[in-house]
Amino acid sequence: MRHCYAFFILLAFALFPASLKATHIVGGEMTYTCLGNDQYQITLTIFRDCYNGVPWFDNPASIGVFTSNNLLFSQTLVPLNLMENDTLDPDLGSECFVAPPNVCVHTTSYTTVINLPYHPGGYQIVYQRCCRNNTISNIVAPEDTGATYSIDISPQALQECNSSPVFNNWPPLYLCVNFPFEIDQSAVDPDGDSLVYKLCNPLQGATDFAPMPQPPNPPPYFPVEWITPPYGVDNMLNGAPGGVPMSIDPVTGLLTATPNTIGQFVIGICVEEYRNGVLIGVKRRDYQVNVGECEIATAAFFAPDILCDSYEVTFNNQSESADDFLWLFNDPNNPGASSTLFNPTYTYSDTGLYTIILIAEPGTNCSDTFSTQVHILPNSLSANFNVENVDCEDELTIQVLDSSIDTAASVASWSWVLEYGANTVTSMEQNPTFTITEPGDATLTLTVTSINGCTRTLTETFPVQFINDPLLADSTSICIGSGAVELNPDGGFPNATYSWMPPDGLDNPNIPNPMAMPDSTTTYSVVITDAAGFCQIEKDITVIVSPFVEVTPVLDTILQGESVQIIATENGTYTYVWSPPTFLDAGNISNPLSTPNESIVYNLTVTDEDGCIVERTVTIIVLTLCEEPFVFIPTGFTPNGDGKNDTFKVIGNNLDEVYLAVYNRWGELIFETRDPSAGWDGTYKGKLLPPDAYGFYARVKCVGGLEYSKKGNVTLLR
Repeated sequence: MRHCYAFFILLAFALFPASLKATHIVGGEMTYTCLGNDQYQITLTIFRDCYNGVPWFDNPASIGVFTSNNLLFSQTLVPLNLMENDTLDPDLGSECFVAPPNVCVHTTSYTTVINLPYHPGGYQIVYQRCCRNNTISNIVAPEDTGATYSIDISPQALQECNSSPVFNNWPPLYLCVNFPFEIDQSAVDPDGDSLVYKLCNPLQGATDFAPMPQPPNPPPYFPVEWITPPYGVDNMLNGAPGGVPMSIDPVTGLLTATPNTIGQFVIGICVEEYRNGVLIGVKRRDYQVNVGECEIATAAFFAPDILCDSYEVTFNNQSESADDFLWLFNDPNNPGASSTLFNPTYTYSDTGLYTIILIAEPGTNCSDTFSTQVHILPNSLSANFNVENVDCEDELTIQVLDSSIDTAASVASWSWVLEYGANTVTSMEQNPTFTITEPGDATLTLTVTSINGCTRTLTETFPVQFINDPLLADSTSICIGSGAVELNPDGGFPNATYSWMPPDGLDNPNIPNPMAMPDSTTTYSVVITDAAGFCQIEKDITVIVSPFVEVTPVLDTILQGESVQIIATENGTYTYVWSPPTFLDAGNISNPLSTPNESIVYNLTVTDEDGCIVERTVTIIVLTLCEEPFVFIPTGFTPNGDGKNDTFKVIGNNLDEVYLAVYNRWGELIFETRDPSAGWDGTYKGKLLPPDAYGFYARVKCVGGLEYSKKGNVTLLR
């Protein structure tokens, strides 16, 4: 049995190779202890990247002492003690969170004793180094930003042989994104002074040109440059809205936050030391913290909600970050039934509702539990359907009729899958209609589900054949006394049967091409059936006795300036005479185009090759309206480039002149045109305008001289 674990994804210190400017500085702090007789023990603690800390810790480290007027008082070169370095053990605040092994931080301490006689302005003890890791997220140019670790010794501290506070715990090096944390950053003061905690700005230090100055550069020292927004001393971690900004309790030193951004961040903590209400010193801690994804053991699995006609249940384990499992099947007929397999299978002895429990990492503090129910039911459902042909001339159209039943419940849903060739068609209707466009074998599968969740499936395969007899005309013509006409002279589908109705006037109603001799115009219907009897179509042909002429429109109303196509039955053997030919593009064709300026009545005389004559009359009424709805101005448009309603313009068939202007909500003119065909595309000065209501003014002049104007709003939608 192993402990629960988490995989922690970090922008780790070891992601980038070291450079000459040693981008490995992680953090640091300084303390002092008064030994008496003006002797002070100075302790410098430095944190560095284990893997990319090149060069390693400074050997020696230069510690400078500056007076209150920023003058160098002394420099001490402190050698590196190889016995005083350690690798920090990351604490993520929970035993269920474990940092990955490739994340590592080393720390070491430099200790020296310096003589500091009383000085009226006190001293500032300083160590500087460059540079910080270039993966830091919250400050500008971190790879070019050094660090200053310093502590002030005030005149009162010198007079009273004061010692600085010392933090109780190492800083938090690893935090889990979107997880709240509480970390003790309290300190202890050897003199019993009062301590006040606050967040403060880390300080810049050495440069990449002089990364290890000896002695350190003199004060003053400037804070790091935050990337603002959103970062600053009040928000050192969160790069996005939400989360809880980092804060520290001024009395207890408890550091809290809920970080919501993954990355590396520089943070600063200061401890103010008060004696009898007077500030006598400030200790500063500056370090880098990593925020990453944390995962803990999570139990999850899939099992069917309902099983019908089967008592065997197979479980699909979907747990994360766990290796050990305990399954509890809760079968009353088999008490204590369990399994430790990853994906077990269990067979229940009877129908019923069972609760299955999965424990991931059982017996540990990091265990997680998931449960669900499986309902085992008897299946009283049967699937069945019938297929009826609707049409199979150029494609097969079938009507499917469901006849499924459930003796214990009722059918709740239907799922149909039709497959033919490379095609798959689906439907959820109870009695769907399908169209098959390729001959061959088709497979139809029905899956029915009852209200209790049980399912049944039925699959049937059937042949598909089309009866396409395209040479069967819609109509043919004869003159009275001119003899018989063939109904299907070029047709005939192989192995099919033909049945013509009515049989009157036909020489044989059961052949593909009978001769028709009707005394008057007659419509004949034929039923064509394939050899299998499944595919059956019905077609009609009309035998017109004497010239058959239909004209459309017989009566039409148009606007002045519009045209209308007059279409008479076309026959290459007919002659056509339109009277009068006024406003027509031709007076001797079957389908002339008329563009009248006024209402007119046309007479058409048609003569066939046998001399049979028929006459028709067409009336065209011309309106000269110039108002809505004959002039149409949309109330909205969608300029999204789909070719539909992409422009806002005035629409009409009898427009002679158009003026259109569009204004924004501040009355600014953003579009203007006098082109009847032009419209506004929703842009202004080449830029897309946002969805809104825009004002417009339109003025038109119609054919015939009538005018119309309108102002209103149009809505732009995207």
